[in-house]
Amino acid sequence: MTNMDLRKIAQLLEISEEHLLEDGTLAFLEKEKRLTEEDLADFRERYGVLSRAELEKKIKEGLTPPHPAWEDLIQWENLEAYRAKLDSLLREFHASRV
Repeated sequence: MTNMDLRKIAQLLEISEEHLLEDGTLAFLEKEKRLTEEDLADFRERYGVLSRAELEKKIKEGLTPPHPAWEDLIQWENLEAYRAKLDSLLREFHASRV
């Protein structure tokens, strides 16, 4: 979407471009966090654990097959890092709007 598109949408909705961008950014961050939480919940449910550490323990103890659990463990770690970035951005975003 170009700036021209944003301008047109803002005009049609009778809001400022800044307001449209801010609300759109907030909606994107919240959606990404929700999707990330859903992915993490899938891992917890799939392996019957509450944390990444519990899954790692189950793998090491031979209570769950290592494949694809090790790959999922890496993905879980990446999702947690992404969630932390989103949380930080959301905190900054809300603080800047006050």
